[in-house]
Amino acid sequence: MKEIIRLALILMVICAVSAGVLAYTNQVTSEIIEARIRKEKIALMQELFPALDRYEDKEANGRTATVVYDAAGKLIGILAEGKTTGYGGDIRFNLAVDGEGKIVKLAIVSHAETAGLGSKIEEESYRAQFAGKTIGDSFDVDNISGATITSVAMENGVKRELEEILLLFGEGLAEPEPEIDISKLPDGTYTGEGRGVGTIKVEVTVAGGKITAIKVQGNEETPEYFSKARQEVPARIIEEQSVQVDAASGATLSSQGIMEAVRNALQQ
Repeated sequence: MKEIIRLALILMVICAVSAGVLAYTNQVTSEIIEARIRKEKIALMQELFPALDRYEDKEANGRTATVVYDAAGKLIGILAEGKTTGYGGDIRFNLAVDGEGKIVKLAIVSHAETAGLGSKIEEESYRAQFAGKTIGDSFDVDNISGATITSVAMENGVKRELEEILLLFGEGLAEPEPEIDISKLPDGTYTGEGRGVGTIKVEVTVAGGKITAIKVQGNEETPEYFSKARQEVPARIIEEQSVQVDAASGATLSSQGIMEAVRNALQQ
C-alpha cells in the first residue's frame, strides 16, 4: 500500500512539473509568435504607407481595423479585412486604403472558389484592377472567364466593404448614404436597375407613402438563386418598408441586386 501511495505521489509531481514546463513553453512561444506577427504587420504597413509614424487598432460595430497616421497625426491609411460570398462560399480579403479613400492593395486571405477558374482572384493581374478605386468609381473590372459569379461577388463585395470600412474608420472620408423617406414619395411607379450576377430591373409602385408592389426582372441571373431572391426580398422590402433587408439565404448576389435596383428606382 505504501509503495502504491509513493508511486502515486511521484506521478503527481511529474505531472505538475510537466504542466508547468508546458505552460511556460507555451507562453514563451506565444510571445515569440505575437512579436513576429507584429513585426510583419509593421513592415507591411511601412511598405503600403511609407509616411507611417504610428498606428492604432480600432474596433467599431463589431469590426476591427488598423488605422495609420503620419507624424502630424493625419490619417494616411486603413488596413482591414472584408468578406463576400462567391461561388464556393465566403471569400475573405484584406483591403489597404489610403488617406484619400483610394484602394492601395487588395489581398485574398482565403476562399473556396473553383481551381483554375474562380481561384484566379488570387492572381496579381486580377487584384491590381481594384487599386486606385474609390467608392465613387465603377467596380466593373475584367471578369474571370468562366467564373462570373466569383467575379461579380468580388466587384460587389469589395465596393460594399470599402464603403463600410471608410464609414467606420475613415474619420470623415465617406458620408453615409442618405436614407430614403418612403412616406414622402409621390404616388407612382418607379423603375431602376441593380447588379446581381447580371443586370436586375425593377418596377416599384408607391401609393399613400408606402411601397405596395415590386416587379423584378433579371434574365442574366442564375435561375435557382434568382427565383429564391425574387420570392423573398421584395416581400421583405414591402413588409419592412425599407430598401435594406436580409438577403435570401444562398442567394446573396441576386438579393443585393434587387435591393440596389429598388434603391436606385426610389432615389429618382
